[in-house]
Amino acid sequence: MYHLLIVDDLPIIVDGLLELFEQTSHLELELYKANSGEEALEVLKAHSIDIVISDIKMPGLEGIELLQEIRSHWPSCKVIFLSAYNDFQYARSAITYGGFEYILKIESDDKIIQSVERAIAKLEEEAKEKAMIAKAQANMRMAMPSLQKEAVLELLKGKQLSAQQLHHRLEEVRIPLEAELPVYMMLGRIEEWKQGLSAQDKALYIYAFKNISDEYLSSHVRSYSCCYDQNRIVWLIQPVREDLGGGAEPFMDWMRAHREAKRLIHVIQQSCERVLGLSASFVLSNRSTSWNELSPCFHTLKYDFATQREGIRDIESAAFAETTDNDEVRAQAQSYDPFYHTRVQLLMTCLENNHQEQFSELYLELVSIWKEDTGSYERKIELYHSLSAVYLFYLSKHPDVRDYLNTLLDLDQLFHPQHQGSWEELDHYFWQLAEYIFEWIASREEDTPAEVVAKVHQYIERNIAADTSLNALADYVGLNPSYLSRLYKQITGEGLSKYINDYRTLAAKSMLLNSSQKVGEVAAALGYNSALAFIRFFKRQSGMTPQEFRMLGSEIQQQSQ
Repeated sequence: MYHLLIVDDLPIIVDGLLELFEQTSHLELELYKANSGEEALEVLKAHSIDIVISDIKMPGLEGIELLQEIRSHWPSCKVIFLSAYNDFQYARSAITYGGFEYILKIESDDKIIQSVERAIAKLEEEAKEKAMIAKAQANMRMAMPSLQKEAVLELLKGKQLSAQQLHHRLEEVRIPLEAELPVYMMLGRIEEWKQGLSAQDKALYIYAFKNISDEYLSSHVRSYSCCYDQNRIVWLIQPVREDLGGGAEPFMDWMRAHREAKRLIHVIQQSCERVLGLSASFVLSNRSTSWNELSPCFHTLKYDFATQREGIRDIESAAFAETTDNDEVRAQAQSYDPFYHTRVQLLMTCLENNHQEQFSELYLELVSIWKEDTGSYERKIELYHSLSAVYLFYLSKHPDVRDYLNTLLDLDQLFHPQHQGSWEELDHYFWQLAEYIFEWIASREEDTPAEVVAKVHQYIERNIAADTSLNALADYVGLNPSYLSRLYKQITGEGLSKYINDYRTLAAKSMLLNSSQKVGEVAAALGYNSALAFIRFFKRQSGMTPQEFRMLGSEIQQQSQ
C-alpha cells in the first residue's frame, strides 16, 4: 500500500480528489490531506508519504517551496503538481526542482489517476533497484573476506604493485592498513590437535584462534589477518593511526607497536590454552618491511617456523634484522624469485604440451640454485618438492608413462626427500626423468600418428551418443588434448570438431532414411538431450530439417522404383 497526500488551499479540491481516489479500487492507497504547505510538512513528518499531489500556488508556503523541502528530507517521495496555471515558468520550475509531473486542473480524472499510476510504477522500479543494490552489497560483504585474502596472498607470492595501485587495491577490498606505510609480519599456528577432531572441527578451532588473536591485537595495533594454510595464519601489523604524529617520534611509534604485538603473543597463547585447550606458536619479524618486500619476508618467516625447535612457543624472527650477523638472511630473502611459482606452473605446461625446448630452458633456470654454494637450504628443498609435484602430477595422468619409467628409474626419489643424494645428483635424476618422458612421447608420435587418428575415429563411431569431447578423446589415446588437436589437424587436414559433426550428420541421415525412428529418437541416439538442438544442428549441416530430409529421401526412393 502506498501513502498519498493531497495538498490544496481549497477544501473542495482536496475533498474531490479524496473521493476520486477512494473510488479508484485498483490502487491500494492510504489517503491524507492538507490545506496548506505548512500543514503538509507536519503530515510528512508524522507519516511515511510516498506520493504528494499539490497545488503549485498557495498562500504561505507555496508548492515549489514545499517541493524543495520534500526533496531535501524525503527524496524518494514523488510530487505531482496540480495547477490551474498553464504557465511555462511554473512547469519549468516544477521539473527543475525535481517534481514528478505537472498537470492542469482542467485535465480529466483519468489523467490524474494515470499520473499517480506512473508515480507508483516509478516507486516500484526504484524499490527493485534498491533491492538489487542491497543484494549486491550483501554479496560483496560476503565475498569481501575472500577478496581480501586473495589480495594479500598475491602480495605474499611476490606480486609487485606501484604505490598508486597498492593504495587502490587495499581501498578496494577494504583492508584497514595504509599502503604508504610498511608493516610488521607475524605468523601463527596451532601446534597439536586434540584426538578425533574432524576437518570441520579443526576449521572452527582455527576460526576461533584467529578471532581471539584479532580481538587482542585490535586494541593496540591495526592489523589484517588471513589463513595461508590449514592451520597457519599471517598477520600484517601497523601502529594505531592515532599514534602517528602528535609530537612523538615515528620510530618510537613503530617500536611501541612491535613491543605490544610481542607482548600480546603470550596473552593470546594463554587465552587459547584456557578457552580452546590448544597450544599456539607465533613468529614475529624484527622490523617492518615494505609491501613489495612481503614475499621474501614471508618465506623467511615460514622457514623460521619450519626450523624452530620442539617446545619453542614463540620466537622473534631474524628476518630483516638490522645487524651484521643477519646480513646473510636478508640477502637470501631479497634474492627470492617472485616468479618462482609461475615458472613451476609453466614447467608443467611445457611437459603436458610436449614443448621440450622451453621445458629445458625453464628447468635450467630453476635448478641453477642447486649449483649455488650460498643458496639457502629452504629454497633448495622447496625446489625439490616443486619438481617432484610436477612429475608426480604428470605420471598420475599418464599411467603408461609411469609404467615405462619404472623399468628405467627408481621413482621412490620422488616420494622420499630424506633419501636424496647431493643436489648435483638430484639435478641429474630430474633431468634424466624429463628426457625419458620426452623420448616416450616422441616414440609414440613417430610410430603411431595414423593409428592415433584411426583410434580417434573408432572411438567417435562407437561413442557418438556419449562423451566425444577433446578431453575424452585425448584420454582414450593417451595424449595431451591440445597436442592431439594439433596432431589430428596435421594428419587429416581438418579439425576434430568438423569430423565429429560430419560423422554425426552422416549417421543421422542413415537413421532417417533407413529406420522408422522418430526425430526425437534419432536425436537421443546421437547424444542430444533436446530434439530441438538436433534439428538446429541438422539444418545447419544439411540446409534442411530432419523431417524435410526424410520426406525428400522417400520421394527419391519412390521415383527410383
